[in-house]
Amino acid sequence: MTDPLELRAATFNVRNGRAPDRCRAWPFRRRAFARTVAALGADVLGFQEAYRFQLDWLLKRLPRHRSVGVGRRDGADGGEHCAVLYDQVRFTLEHERTRWFADDPDHAGASLPRANHPRIATLVRLRDAQTGRAFGVANTHFDERRQDNRERSADLLLSWLEPDVRWLVMGDFNAEPSNPLFERFGAAGYRPVLASGPPGSAHQFTGRTDGPLIDNILVGPEWEVRSAAVVTDTPGRQLPSDHWPVVADLTLRSPATQAGHSGARSGNSPRRT
Repeated sequence: MTDPLELRAATFNVRNGRAPDRCRAWPFRRRAFARTVAALGADVLGFQEAYRFQLDWLLKRLPRHRSVGVGRRDGADGGEHCAVLYDQVRFTLEHERTRWFADDPDHAGASLPRANHPRIATLVRLRDAQTGRAFGVANTHFDERRQDNRERSADLLLSWLEPDVRWLVMGDFNAEPSNPLFERFGAAGYRPVLASGPPGSAHQFTGRTDGPLIDNILVGPEWEVRSAAVVTDTPGRQLPSDHWPVVADLTLRSPATQAGHSGARSGNSPRRT
């Protein structure tokens, strides 16, 4: 029997480092952000809105982690990244790819009609050194305005997920779990680890916890959700971002035990088991 794989996954909107946020600008909060990420203890993370210079700064403080992904403007370093960070001591990277939500998903900088920005998904496949088991991570950031573009993005993303890979889909969906958008994921077998709030995940630098739950992690039936939460801890005096991170403790069960297991326990600080 194949051993189950246990890991902690997190998604966190960084808030882009070029935004005119005054006292909330990246240089003032980057240490708080790094402390928050370190405290999550996640094996795999999805960041949204991260510029290359933000990732470079963070990776110096997360020596076990490697970042995968490209900028949405040019397919290199230009523009915001939907970066996937993973523990490179524990996992081996087997494949990586970034695709654009557009009619030509492999054309860097392409976008859907009437979108303000190009939108992307970073897809990686990882293998766990201890158990030998492989899984996929898709990290994304959906359209901030248009429901039709979000639904089209969901359809495209689902078409890119190979059916023989055990995927985690994470990101800022700009939609709460009650949005019809998630019916598309549900029809394909993916469920959010958090089905409702509060706490919410977006707070616009207010620190509130009753905002919308627009960040989430989606899992298929082969994943057991041991715990999941929006983490609202604030190290020091500075808010780390205009979002709170979502974190989940997950088990990729052995094939013989996958049937009949699902569900999540909500809480404010998941513990590794």
